[in-house]
Amino acid sequence: MVAYAGRMKLTALTVSNFRSLGDDVRIEFSQLTALVGPNGSGKSNVVDALRFVADAMHMGLGGAISHRHGIDAVRRWSGGHPFNMSIRLELELDEGPAEYGFELTGSKDEEYRVKREHLHSVTHAGNIAFETERGRWLRGAEGLRPALDEQSLALPLIAGDERFLPVHAALKAISVYSIFPDTLRVPQKYSPIKPMSRHGDNWVSVLRDQTPETWKPELVAMLHRLTGDIVDIKISPAASYLLVQFRHHSSHRKAKWFDAAQESDGTLRVAGIVTALCQEPPVPIIGIEEPELTVHPGTVEMLYDHLKQASRRSQVILTTHSPELLRLLAPADIRVVERRDGVTTVRRMAREQREVVERGLLHLGEIMLMEGFQQDLPLNDSDVP
Repeated sequence: MVAYAGRMKLTALTVSNFRSLGDDVRIEFSQLTALVGPNGSGKSNVVDALRFVADAMHMGLGGAISHRHGIDAVRRWSGGHPFNMSIRLELELDEGPAEYGFELTGSKDEEYRVKREHLHSVTHAGNIAFETERGRWLRGAEGLRPALDEQSLALPLIAGDERFLPVHAALKAISVYSIFPDTLRVPQKYSPIKPMSRHGDNWVSVLRDQTPETWKPELVAMLHRLTGDIVDIKISPAASYLLVQFRHHSSHRKAKWFDAAQESDGTLRVAGIVTALCQEPPVPIIGIEEPELTVHPGTVEMLYDHLKQASRRSQVILTTHSPELLRLLAPADIRVVERRDGVTTVRRMAREQREVVERGLLHLGEIMLMEGFQQDLPLNDSDVP
């Protein structure tokens, strides 16, 4: 995968009928945004909508759908009929603002067609745009008319055109992480693929291919604060595999190297998250699902420090249930996810709850534990800065 070398910020995502998400669910994002809500509310579906777009740019629309076990598992149904599914992203790139989106239709379980697709980008060289409908070009940049079909997106087909390459590369670089410690625990074969994969299957290769100065000081410092005795990390060959080893040392014990297989789930999960945050070049948008899992509550503040630091060079989107992590966040960075009658909505937190936090009466973690987060009324959304 070719890394996106420029800056990108996702200002808003609008989704209709992707998994449990309802009609025209619009989410505005900060540089560090946390999605909060009960289990099963649909937080993972929001970040998976982003990953779906990235997968569609990387492996094609058909590949992104197959990866999720078919269109039937992706779009929302009601009364035995599927809804049209659409995703629209509003971006800020180095080249200027851009908007990209598509809508999928189809009346049968395994049937889907691209009903519409559009892109509009403002660049230094002028406006760049295209629009398709049911496999036909409605409008497009000069000299742009490759053959289309109703089951493929146009943007991946025209990504070789330098006018559209920045948007395609930026969308392709979106990365969402759900780190599995067992994936990091075993030796891995070398992989040139970048950035780091969702579960960390190429974790060792990402570290190996970067100069140690870009990741080692931060990773060692974080793990030392976490465990109290990790003082070094190295990558070692083992037959045709690579493995990570951790050097433990304390005042009452001789220094010794341990393989990743001997480390705790919490140690490995934090190592994987910090690796994702330290990747070079920076991943423009990083989603991390429940970073607090398997991590002692007392170390969540240290993890937040890395997330906050990473948000200066990448946009970070979290899902979380952690009161300790929420205590460190601002109300403006919270998006409340609710699911009622099987339909997910996402809004800012209620004005009354924001005011309680802003007045210093409670922090966000206490609100979650005492009464749970409430959504702002739809009419108030536009009033929130």
